[in-house]
Amino acid sequence: MHLPSLSGGARNQDSSHLINSALADFTAKEVESVRNRLRLRLGAVSSNHLVSGKSLLEAVQSLGLTKYSEEDMNGMVNQLADFINLRFEAPRKKRNSGISNGIVNGLFKQPNPKELGKPIWEYPQDVIPQKRTSSVSVSVSRTVLQRSESSMRSKGQYNVVPARALVDCFLADDEEAMKKIFTAKYINQYLSMREILLAGDTNRLVAELTFVRINDLAAPPEPVHPLTYIEPIVALLIVGNGVMIGFQTDPCCEDLSVWPYIELAFALLLVIEILLRVHLLRCRQYWCGQDKFWNWFDLFLVGVGIADLTLQWVGTESDVQGTSLLRFCRLIRLVRIVKVFRIRVMRDLRLMVKGLIAGIRTLCLAFILLFTVLYVISGFATMTIGNNPKAEALDVDKYFKNIPASMFTAFRCFTGECVNREGQPIHEMLAEAFQLPFIIGYVACYMLVTMGIFNVILAVYVDITMKAAKENDAVTAEQYARESIRIARTTRELLKKFSLAHHVYHVNDGEEREEEDWEDSTKAKLAKMKTTNVFAEDGGHDKIAITKELFLLVVQDPSVQALMDELDLPPDRANLFEIIDADGSGTLQITELLHGLLKIRGEINKSDAVASLLATRAVQNQVQEFEEKVAEDLEQIRAQMTQLAPLGTIC
Repeated sequence: MHLPSLSGGARNQDSSHLINSALADFTAKEVESVRNRLRLRLGAVSSNHLVSGKSLLEAVQSLGLTKYSEEDMNGMVNQLADFINLRFEAPRKKRNSGISNGIVNGLFKQPNPKELGKPIWEYPQDVIPQKRTSSVSVSVSRTVLQRSESSMRSKGQYNVVPARALVDCFLADDEEAMKKIFTAKYINQYLSMREILLAGDTNRLVAELTFVRINDLAAPPEPVHPLTYIEPIVALLIVGNGVMIGFQTDPCCEDLSVWPYIELAFALLLVIEILLRVHLLRCRQYWCGQDKFWNWFDLFLVGVGIADLTLQWVGTESDVQGTSLLRFCRLIRLVRIVKVFRIRVMRDLRLMVKGLIAGIRTLCLAFILLFTVLYVISGFATMTIGNNPKAEALDVDKYFKNIPASMFTAFRCFTGECVNREGQPIHEMLAEAFQLPFIIGYVACYMLVTMGIFNVILAVYVDITMKAAKENDAVTAEQYARESIRIARTTRELLKKFSLAHHVYHVNDGEEREEEDWEDSTKAKLAKMKTTNVFAEDGGHDKIAITKELFLLVVQDPSVQALMDELDLPPDRANLFEIIDADGSGTLQITELLHGLLKIRGEINKSDAVASLLATRAVQNQVQEFEEKVAEDLEQIRAQMTQLAPLGTIC
């Protein structure tokens, strides 16, 4: 039995009973409500209404999703139109009007959808569903997997698609099938639009509570790159290689016969890492991508490792050249430790190295300045001290016999090692011999070099470090933004869980409470139903009231526990209801619940304690003012009663 043809006009069959995979556990009335609300948001008065890319753009922008353009919407619409083989029967009076399917969006102005004629479309007919109740999304997934990718290339240029087909895709539950239909170019756009159209009120509420943009919240989370998973293994290899080199330098372990085999294992693991990177990044990205220099460096390390192993197994130790080359290759192994800078966890360390590299030019200029100053000082020292009999008598003339020796001696004195071979301070001996002239000259030169040039170099490097810190602050801000989006997405899923639980709870509430398995039945339904089913509750968050019984039932769900762990909520979650229910009403509105959970998450800060103390003091002051006011009123009443007492006696 083939899937019935769903085409325009009278031949279109009502497929709502087939296309409800995302809402399979809801009643027909609820499913129809979701479909009607979705069509209303799309601006479609009926299922056969043609939805254009422009109207689709206006629909999502009204809900807060503004990151896509009309061109993006037209491309997505045309992609779906190609899949359902959309075409039009031109009206008889315009059958020869010259408007053809191929040039509708060409050089001529695109006509109104009504001018295109009667739409005809159908899902691919090469699918045989197993059951009549199977969803079109399942059928579509089988169809897409069978169709070649070449047949999915964009050919449609109408920029319109029937509302029924669009609603079917947004309510489909098979994400893999949608990836095949919309391809990698439009799949993220489809997922964002699906989220914002079906749960727009949910996203808006969460965005207001977490202070994130709806564009960021509606977008699907970025997939984790597979290379991220191999970074811990690479880090272990780097540490292991460093430990191995440390043992090899020890004389007692240097000549062990096991080292070549361990080195072979490290070389093989490095080759496997390179092959994995080539496979995951593809050749072009590997050789010409952002990390191309690191990749070339890995190949260099592999070549050195192979040369090292070859020399160990083939070369002879008696050969001086071979021995020297072998030692050189072993020294190159130390360079492998540099790979630690490639690991993303070492981002701060890479920023420090980047700052160091950026300061090389400044360091060279500072070295030229220092060299020039030392050269001038050493010239004076050589001419005044090197040939002086007093210096010869003190046996320090050799330290000033020429300019290079004087420069080295001056540098030692400026860095704190101004002593002769016997450990006697040279500057003190010269001060006793030459008295005040040497003392003044030495102090002036010491202040110039040590307090001046050295501090200038330090200040320049501090400035470079601050620039690196600013860059690190930018990275930290980006990480904070990503963390905020992650928290918002987790909060959204938690909101869907509570909304779904409220729906299931009230459906089961009509059943007999005397059944012993009532609670187990509710838990089973919660575990079975997906959070996508919360679309039926979108827009009714103000009507949802979470009781303590329902709250305790929801927090027992492992998936809810995982979401609460991601939000860093306290482990004592059974008592959270009383904490959040500050007014003691016994129920929690969705906004009250999420706002309370977001306030509770994380560690207790000093500001939280201070805020509680200030609030308590404010309440105490109000109570004290109320007591004083009551006391004044009582005094006035007593005074009035005292005045009225004699009148009562007279009467």
